[in-house]
Amino acid sequence: CFVGVSQRCHASFCRWGRGLGLVEPVLGKDSALNVPNGAIGVVFYLLQGLLGTHGSRLASVTLLATSVASAVASLWLGAVLLFGLRDLCVLCVSSYGLNLALLGLNLHQHRRSRAATEKK
Repeated sequence: CFVGVSQRCHASFCRWGRGLGLVEPVLGKDSALNVPNGAIGVVFYLLQGLLGTHGSRLASVTLLATSVASAVASLWLGAVLLFGLRDLCVLCVSSYGLNLALLGLNLHQHRRSRAATEKK
């Protein structure tokens, strides 16, 4: 969040920028699962890009499952940003919107894939 936003938006990355802000209180700061949210995002978007070109049922299910997880994480982080931090981060909200759009696309593709399988 670097474009005309408050310092609180940048500060939010300290607590909520790793493990969705949920891992550290449960497993500790040094847990291997307490990775930066950005790293989770890179893996997610790589999966979306690589598997999005495959028409297999497994790819379709994986895309849908990871999109659901991403949408839940986006809703969680959006709620933290809006209600907890009472702030607005344009970059954050844009990524949440992208994740929800990917969910819609993957749901549509999954339904098409399932319908094509049932016709056979």
